[in-house]
Amino acid sequence: MPPSPATLPFPQARAPRPPAPAADEVFAAPLGGGLVSITAPARDGEPAAGLLARLERAALSRGLEVVQANVFCDPRHGAGARAASRFPISWLGRHDTPEGDVRGGRVAALPAGAFTRVRDEAGQIHGAAWRTGDARYLLLGALIPPDPAAPPAAQAAALWRHLRTSLGREGFTMENLVRTWFFNDRILDWYGDFNRARNAFFTKHNVFGSLVPASTGVGASNADGAALTADALAVAPAGGGRLEISAVASPLQCAAYDYKSAFSRAVECREAGGARHLLVSGTASIEPGGRTAHAGDLDAQIDLSLRVVAAILESRGMGWADVARAILYFPRIAWMGRWEARRAALGLPPLPATFAHCDICRDDLLFEIELDAFSASPVKIGNGKTPF
Repeated sequence: MPPSPATLPFPQARAPRPPAPAADEVFAAPLGGGLVSITAPARDGEPAAGLLARLERAALSRGLEVVQANVFCDPRHGAGARAASRFPISWLGRHDTPEGDVRGGRVAALPAGAFTRVRDEAGQIHGAAWRTGDARYLLLGALIPPDPAAPPAAQAAALWRHLRTSLGREGFTMENLVRTWFFNDRILDWYGDFNRARNAFFTKHNVFGSLVPASTGVGASNADGAALTADALAVAPAGGGRLEISAVASPLQCAAYDYKSAFSRAVECREAGGARHLLVSGTASIEPGGRTAHAGDLDAQIDLSLRVVAAILESRGMGWADVARAILYFPRIAWMGRWEARRAALGLPPLPATFAHCDICRDDLLFEIELDAFSASPVKIGNGKTPF
């Protein structure tokens, strides 16, 4: 049984870090494998297309090209935009996100000329493939089921099949899948059905016998009107490369499989030179036994979620200074104002984060955070830190 979170000190940032994005700037940081994440909150009154253009300009100014994007906004902003896009974009917001609302966005970018844009069976660009000396990478975005009019559970099963086919087309398998993101419209109405579809697919294709990917599953509508949409990252060793990929447990929580939700708490990709990319799944106020902790207390739920993430970071010799990007999910826009107060009260530095108006997968969960961290150094074992 993991130790009780209430008895643990909250770790402070170990070193100064660049400031998180203010309302008029962006934050760019490496994620490993040459991939760069660029994050920005929306300016007051900024349209979703304007925010996306600002993120793309930030990429181009760094010699990068955008290969995938998420914009957290009134999802109607993206209606009709798919066919004209040069990269996959998910326009995401809770089913009742106010008309015209824009919270923020993030893009993934790669050095110009260092990747190939990949297309689905209909010829639509839906991601990018590239390689380094250690590995082959595939990033897919804005995947939707083939029949958005089908029942939600059928759409979920079809989307998993579509994802597997998309991986295979580029020479990847389900075993290479390290991270997924699922944005399910009205998730609280059918999350059980979604989990059953995922579990059945993982059982059929022996995912439980290999690497179970890190994941986020939250409630958001999309511009295509589908029951869900997904992004995914796959990584496979290349040639004689010595890439290592492993699931990372949460010191303060049980495995998600214990309550029939099939994802790893985190996954770490370690390159031959020692650089490490840590992908932390969506993390909420879950006690060690798997139940919701601090029901009805927003501040306590934010605090526990951050303690859980801190413990995962510390277990890999990382800290808040290594965080490259984060998404803060709130089912109520009015609650987003509590974030800065709790962050400051806990002594965390500003984070390169964007808000997202999305449901969490339980109706008593009030907050969720996901993040990626990157360190150019090998993990240090036995370095004198106070263990969790």
